[in-house]
Formats: sequence, C-alpha cells, structure tokens
Amino acid sequence: MEKLIKKYNKPDSILVISSYPEKGVLYSGKVCAVGGFAKNTIRSVKKYLARKGQKRKIIVLTVTTGQEEIYVEDGILVIRIFERNNVLSYLSIFKTVRKFNKVKDTLVEFEFASFGDTKTAGFFPLTLMFLRLLEKNITLVLHQVTPSLDELWGHVGFKKNSLKLYFFNLIIKFFYFALTLFPQKIVVLEEIFKQRLAGLTDINKVTVIPHGVDKKVRKISKNSARAKLGIKKDEFVLLYFGYLTWYKGADWIIKNASENIPKTRKKKVKLIIAGGESFTQKNKPHYRDLLVKIHNFTRNNKNISITGFVEEKNIPLYFSACDLVVFPYRTVISSSGPLSLAFSFGKPLLMSSAFKDYFLSSDFSLALNENGLCEDDILFTMGEKNLFNIVKNIDKRKLAKLASFSINVAKKRSFTVLGKGYYDLISSKIESPVTSPVKLFRWLKLASFSN
Repeated sequence: MEKLIKKYNKPDSILVISSYPEKGVLYSGKVCAVGGFAKNTIRSVKKYLARKGQKRKIIVLTVTTGQEEIYVEDGILVIRIFERNNVLSYLSIFKTVRKFNKVKDTLVEFEFASFGDTKTAGFFPLTLMFLRLLEKNITLVLHQVTPSLDELWGHVGFKKNSLKLYFFNLIIKFFYFALTLFPQKIVVLEEIFKQRLAGLTDINKVTVIPHGVDKKVRKISKNSARAKLGIKKDEFVLLYFGYLTWYKGADWIIKNASENIPKTRKKKVKLIIAGGESFTQKNKPHYRDLLVKIHNFTRNNKNISITGFVEEKNIPLYFSACDLVVFPYRTVISSSGPLSLAFSFGKPLLMSSAFKDYFLSSDFSLALNENGLCEDDILFTMGEKNLFNIVKNIDKRKLAKLASFSINVAKKRSFTVLGKGYYDLISSKIESPVTSPVKLFRWLKLASFSN
C-alpha cells in the first residue's frame, strides 16, 4: 500500500470520497445508487483530461463490499475502508486522508444512505470539517436535498403531521446547515435543489450540474428483448425501474395497475416492476409492511410482474422491451437515476406532477420546446385513473415525440459533456469562509420559527 500511496500522493491528484461499485461493475446491488454515478463522473473527468492531453491521478476512498481491499481499476486507486453503519469507520477515512497530504482537490459525493443509517450519516459533517482543517479544496455533490420530511412521512415511517416529524424537520435543517458549512463548493443536480438550499447555506457557492446520462449503454432491438423476456409483440409494456420504495410510488402504481389495466381493453397493457427491495431500507419494519402490501396487490395478477433487483447485464433488456417508462413518484428528493437511464435508452416517458419543478432546469424546458411538447404532455397527476387514461389513449405519434424528448435531454446531459464542468469546478480555488458562530445561532433561531 505504501508504494501506491507514494505513487498517487501528488499535488495534482484528485481525492474522491464516495460510494463506489465493485471492480468491473457500474450499476451494483452491493452499494447505493450514488456508486454508479460517481464512477461515471470520474470516468468522464478522466476522458476530458485525456482529450486535453493531461493526466491526473485519482484516489477513491469508499465503502467495503465484504472486506477491506485496495486495487487499481482503469488507473484509479480504489481503497475500500469504510464499513457501512459503523461510526468508527470515519476514523479509517481520517487516517487514510492524512496519508494523501499532498492532495488538495477533493470531491465528496453524499447521499444519506451512502455510508449507513441515520446515526452514521449524522456524523458525516465532521468528515467535511476534518477535510477543511487539512486545507483541502472541497467540492461536495449533494444527491439529496430535502430540508423537510413533510412529504416523506411514509418513506421514513412517521405519522403525517406528527410531533416527531416536526422535531426531525428541525434536525434535518440543522444537518444541511452543518453539511454545507465547510465545503468551498457545492453541486446539486437540478435547479430546484439549489432553491431548496436558500437560507440554509451560502447560495453563491452552489452550482447546478444536472445528473449525467450514460450514452454508452448497450442497446438491443425491441423484438429481441421481448423474445428473451417472454413478452408478446401485441402487449403494451409499462416499465417502472428502480427500488420498491414509498416515495417512488411503487405501491401506488401497482395498486392502480391492478385496478385499471383490465379496463384498458384496446391495449393489452402489462406493467413490469424492474427492481427489488431497497438496499438501504430492507431491515426497517415499516418498509417490510410496504413490501407485504405490494405483494398482496400482485398476487395472482398476470398483468403485473416484479423482477427483483436487475443486474447490470439485464438493464438493456427491460428498457428495450418496454413501450413507455413511468415515474409515479410521490415526491422528488434527488435527481432520479432511473430517469437518467430512460434518457440513455431514448425511451418515451411519463412523470408524476412531483417532477414539475424539474422544468426549472433550462435544459429540461428547452428540450420540451424543441420537441413541440408542453409540461402537460409529460406530467400526470396521482389521481386514480389519470395515468391509465393517458396510457389508454396514447398513440404512436405521441410516443415518438416523448422518445425524441428523451434523446434530446440525453445529448444535453451526457456524462461526456458534463466531464469538463466537473473538472473545472473541482480544480477551481474559491475562498469560502466558514460561517461564524454568531450567524449559526441566528440561523437556528430563525429555523425554529419557520416550521
């Protein structure tokens, strides 16, 4: 290890702290979804540097997937030292960071579930404080911006409008304040998430870089994919892709499909739920109850199938076989990875009205205009029949326009295009003074009255 540290501990190296998939894997079931995003981002930065004829070494400190290990993949040094749900593992990160004392540019990817449960995540701001004390040039990518749990009560297992929910809203506001206190630069993935941070941090250090789209996915023909999955040519296939979670509306679409698919007589509609239990919630009692509810809806229903976790090699099968990808989210707390994949495959898609604020991002609204669409063409309300009324009446012309929208967004959000933006931001030196204690106490006083 000492030889590798000496080789990678250079002033122009980049240090990354993030969830990260296993060697040879991009979309993994062993780490949270941020892992694939981080790997794609790092690859895009490396490719950008290669086009410029430059080389900078990259070190990734990440979570274990069974045991601690150190290896080099595609020229990137990967050090797996953090055990999820173990607060003491932060000490391993601190110790390892100090060994790379010459490295200043640091990229940190954060999602609540990246490093473990609520207690473990609660200590993460200390990591950023430690990095700042070591005079690191920190770029923090916030994958979730949800300073209120009011629309997430079902996801976290709280009662709606409860005192417990009110209490945790105060805590999460303070957490975001602490989380954004030390980094000199912050990245969020949609314009709406930047707006949500207003009042919690210095908004001037927040940059919007949209969720990248992987344009190098393997595509196969629709007929071939359907043959392998046993789907008939005359079936109209709706695809829900991702973990079975409350906030993504997995239970909602399954319930509504079981009630409304039999009524869409002109189309032989089939719903495929391409995903399994949540990697981060699977051991929580309220989540186990949700899974029971979901499976009760699908019992003996030939029109709905649940695949379980989809391995990376099979992702192209489901996207290629479907006619329409649907996103029945109750609320949006982060930029959607499955939505990015729908763009990758250029698929027609419909989104719940929870995505309305996505159109604050200029590339999203521009793609709509360029394809002669409006928000109402792509959004549906969470009424009992609204989605399936759209499905019942949708025609080939509308599907073609929706597919064109996806292809258009994919071009604008390609990881290849975004690589330069990430590199420029990571490398930039911005002086950002840490908020004074006086400002902190003033903020806490205001936050306590804002709920």
